[in-house]
Amino acid sequence: MKYTQKDIVEVNFLLPNGQLKPHMALVVSNDELQEDDDILYLALISSKNYLPKYTYPLQDEMLNKPLAKQSYVVCQIISGYTERDVLKKCNRVSDVYFKEIVEKIKNSIF
Repeated sequence: MKYTQKDIVEVNFLLPNGQLKPHMALVVSNDELQEDDDILYLALISSKNYLPKYTYPLQDEMLNKPLAKQSYVVCQIISGYTERDVLKKCNRVSDVYFKEIVEKIKNSIF
């Protein structure tokens, strides 16, 4: 298993308009699911904050290394991928902030 929960990876993300576009994304699924079914659930990360009530802003102190520009976890756009779909690993979110992001995702979707 190359990628684990809390990793930020880059994938060709399927956008709501049907277009595929390389984007960073946060691995939100647990590691056991990936081991059992080879599935990663990813939350889109974008530099655009189109719907602020459904995004979580990422700050440099939340990550292993700074981002090039202000970015947001888009909490209502989650997609399933496999390890082979990942283009590269980019970063990692710390535990405390990851828990906050998961709560935001829950509140946004459910």
